[in-house]
Amino acid sequence: MINYKRIGIVGGVSPQSSALFYKTIIEKHYQKNKDYYYPEIIMFSVDFGKIKVLQKENDPTNYIREFVKAIDSLEKAGADFAVIASNTPHRVFSQIEKQVTIPMLSIVDITADYASNKGFKKLLLLGTNYTMREDFYKQGLKKKGLETIVPTSEEQEIVNNIIFNELVIGEIREESRQNLVKIVNHYTADAVILGCTELPLIIRKEDISIALIDTTDVFAEQTLNFANKS
Repeated sequence: MINYKRIGIVGGVSPQSSALFYKTIIEKHYQKNKDYYYPEIIMFSVDFGKIKVLQKENDPTNYIREFVKAIDSLEKAGADFAVIASNTPHRVFSQIEKQVTIPMLSIVDITADYASNKGFKKLLLLGTNYTMREDFYKQGLKKKGLETIVPTSEEQEIVNNIIFNELVIGEIREESRQNLVKIVNHYTADAVILGCTELPLIIRKEDISIALIDTTDVFAEQTLNFANKS
């Protein structure tokens, strides 16, 4: 039996991907150990509507405060460390990390390490508009010597609309899958980063011709590994 650290998850951005992230951690434990001694997990699900409004209003102070409050709540509930089960909030990861007292893992750093270890050099990044247009992901990848490309502005809108109008409410459309595959196949890269934890709900490895980096899967793997460290 593994003596895991207690995992704290900030979820709710969105609930669909948070459920997938939790489920993936549990499945990975069973795949590795073939037993039911799962890690103890605490989840704080933030108000997705409030988070969306703060993002749209570009209110970083209150945006950051919502995540700090969530992590503080996880700490009070006994979490030994925290992860945010979403890519977009990592745009302010460094500011959040400075205001909390328990350790945090960064999905951007873990994805960059994964891509580097795989020997990838050029990566196509898909995600919300914030993830594709801002520099936080690109800079994290650049630290590992990785080149990042993003779709055109028009294609970014297509991806963003599929995420916020369909995936966050659990709606999976075949037409949208084909549109996303078409965007991926439009570019030459070593791999595509699904830089939104909803995207693995709709894009599969077998759908595309290049390697796929599922940030939900990669982050869940390293969250479990970190929890297992003494």
